[in-house]
Amino acid sequence: MFENLNQPYPFHNNFKHNLRTIMLVSMFFMLISLYFQPFGIDFMASRKEGYFILVLGMVSAATFFLNTLFLPGLMPRLFESARWTILKEIIWNIYNFIILIAGFSLSAWIFEIPNLQSLTLFRSGALALLPLVLFNLLNYNHVLKNKVVRVIDSGRHWLDEHDKGTTSGVNPTLSIVSENGKDVFEDNIHNVVLIQSSGNYIEVFYRKNGQIRRQLIRQTLSAVEKMTLKFPDIIKCHRCCLVNRQQVKRLTGSSPAYSLEVEGLDFQIPVSRQKIGEIRKLFGKHHS
Repeated sequence: MFENLNQPYPFHNNFKHNLRTIMLVSMFFMLISLYFQPFGIDFMASRKEGYFILVLGMVSAATFFLNTLFLPGLMPRLFESARWTILKEIIWNIYNFIILIAGFSLSAWIFEIPNLQSLTLFRSGALALLPLVLFNLLNYNHVLKNKVVRVIDSGRHWLDEHDKGTTSGVNPTLSIVSENGKDVFEDNIHNVVLIQSSGNYIEVFYRKNGQIRRQLIRQTLSAVEKMTLKFPDIIKCHRCCLVNRQQVKRLTGSSPAYSLEVEGLDFQIPVSRQKIGEIRKLFGKHHS
């Protein structure tokens, strides 16, 4: 359960999207409050109640503006989308909720709204839930739309690459998209040297201009393994490693500690006991 709290969760740091969402949430909140009149408050009874609901809308807008536009710009590393998790999202929502309760309670005290002054925290808290729920619903809808678009685009991309591979077979391309959809690795499969698991990320080692370079992407090795099934040269030599057998120079070591050497790579690639039989068949003639 607690491990799930550390799963990645997209943080919406898009300025235009957040600004538009804040404006919509503030307007919807004021309209819904005017229509349903929660806690028996007739916001149209007098000018004072009308100003009060306007102030609540402004408090909501200011709270979300501060926490989604100002603070992320002030502390970009803390709000980095690639490092944002479910736990951080929960804490962020609780923080917003507390700020909204404080703002609504203060506004009720200033405007002397009797139905909120009694049991102020409870009723202000219930009222503060509305803009917070609206804000999260709009953001969640935005996430779903982006996921659908990415799935469609990746499906089209895969079909294009599959068609190219089946018709030509000359330059098969490996394309890996990060979980948040922001980072992409794309290169000829022949240039890929090693794909290695690194916590919640993978490291892709590849050759470019005669040098081995690497790219870190937030993705799981199991997902990448499925992507490489159509490339027979990519083999799994260890639970945390996928290697291009065309890049392997030799198999070294002795039972049970075998490893693979790749020219230009400053470390040896481990071979698991379960894979040693298969690996020896492929590289036995290079075994030193």
